[in-house]
Amino acid sequence: MAFKPIEGQPLGKLKLRAEDCTDITILSAYLQDAITMMGDITYQHKGRRFVMMLNRYVWENRCPETGDALLREGQNVSMACCRIRTGLHFDDVLKINSQNIAMTAKDKPLELLSIETYETETETFHVDFIFSGEGIIRLECEIISAHMQDIGAPWPAKCHPKHDILDAIQGENS
Repeated sequence: MAFKPIEGQPLGKLKLRAEDCTDITILSAYLQDAITMMGDITYQHKGRRFVMMLNRYVWENRCPETGDALLREGQNVSMACCRIRTGLHFDDVLKINSQNIAMTAKDKPLELLSIETYETETETFHVDFIFSGEGIIRLECEIISAHMQDIGAPWPAKCHPKHDILDAIQGENS
């Protein structure tokens, strides 16, 4: 399916809900290469809610087939490569574990690579946040109930995230 932007229509802020593993795959795509810090991550034990604030790369400003910038009428070229502050929370979280993440380093940047999820034998769900440097935060959830929402205005990003595998695939298609 070809991606065809609507001329003159600005992209709105994202507000998404996830209720199953397929939905988490979509959230993962939008959150790929988002930057966060431990100081922007919290678990509200009593409310069973996991909350994370991220600086999300705005992938929807790129053509999924070619990687080319999509400019809307009147849009500044610098905004074709931008980030936006995004809130993400999961409800019904029973437990959290982490691996290879310095929990006390509140200001150390963490780059989110993907979010993976699967149902366990005990009929709960594991949601794994995979970060660069082999860091993982795992949520054990009773059900999948997640919400993601963009907050504030986007700002120009310093660079467009690069992935060798994507560059190779796009090179094969051209």
